[in-house]
Amino acid sequence: MTPDFERYPTEPGVVAARSAGRWVDVEWVDGRSGRFHHVWLRDNCPCLCCVHDITKEQTFELISEPADNPARSVTVSTDGHLDVEWTVGGHRSRYHAGWLRAHCYDGSARVRHDAARSTWDASTPGMPPTFDGPAVMSDDDELLEWLVALRTFGITRLRDVPLDLDAVGRVAGRIGIVRETNFGVLWDVRSEPDPVTNANTALALPPHVDLATREYQPGLQFLHCIENEVPGGRGMYLDGFRVAEILRQEHPHHFEILTRVPWQWANRSKVSDYRWASTPIVLDRHGAVAEVRVGNWLRAPLDVDFDDVEPAYDAFRALFELTYRADLAVPISFRPGDLLAFDNRRVLHGREAFTDTTGTRFLRGCYGERDELHSRIRILERARR
Repeated sequence: MTPDFERYPTEPGVVAARSAGRWVDVEWVDGRSGRFHHVWLRDNCPCLCCVHDITKEQTFELISEPADNPARSVTVSTDGHLDVEWTVGGHRSRYHAGWLRAHCYDGSARVRHDAARSTWDASTPGMPPTFDGPAVMSDDDELLEWLVALRTFGITRLRDVPLDLDAVGRVAGRIGIVRETNFGVLWDVRSEPDPVTNANTALALPPHVDLATREYQPGLQFLHCIENEVPGGRGMYLDGFRVAEILRQEHPHHFEILTRVPWQWANRSKVSDYRWASTPIVLDRHGAVAEVRVGNWLRAPLDVDFDDVEPAYDAFRALFELTYRADLAVPISFRPGDLLAFDNRRVLHGREAFTDTTGTRFLRGCYGERDELHSRIRILERARR
């Protein structure tokens, strides 16, 4: 009776339903109510004629029936679910009370499906949330706890991850598919005599996100410390969502510019040439900050309307100045076996310069996707029910 793989509670059940014009009014036993359009209900019929029993993928096509197909009758079943008979063809649909409640888009029972997130700064206790690496690798309950923290805060740390070169890939693989880029599936961060990126020097790196030059940036980044015996190189991490919200509050005009005027980003090396244009701050449909793109050395010449040039520079300067505020940045020093996992479209990371003539600094990294994180959390939570 549900068109997916989830399990939904049968309580509270539906106690009343009536067709009202182009929608159905539904009331649950706890007094909450919602409206569902006829076209939406017909499109989401869960019966075996409309949804494949094994794949749970829809087989019903909207164009197979007239656009105007109102409900002929609306009733509540004895076990508290919604029954609808449709005018065209006499098709019958039953909607599980819990499924209907979970997908309500109107009224007092409306459900927001946005995952909870908590922004942070240097004063937030316990940053980054830290977990035992071997436990995460062997126990799904520990894995779920780690992934929920990663989704909530955008950054986590694992301790005591094995020091072999493939370990970071195995950790990322616990979530899902590892994303390959021009740097490879797994890549190294260490000072090199002929670097292809500033990351592979001993230079200080200003706060940034990786691969801002891509149409579709990797959503997750993993950095595993294999060796760290050099003076300096301390990492600095900032919550880009917190930074953006402070800019919205303190400099709303700059915030508006950064959500409207695109910057050009480029990663031009001897062997590749990636370019893209995007606003430094991206909002979701509710107006909340969904992504930040900041990377000082990845900026290409600005190419916007003449009147937007100076406002764009002023706004970017205001944003970048915020990323150097000491009260926003969390300093993190790597020790061998540490692995940082963070949201690459949210968390800005940088580092202090280090001395590469004494000792060795060697990090191993890879990328993943937000999609994989959310999928894995859902599957793990489903297994608990």
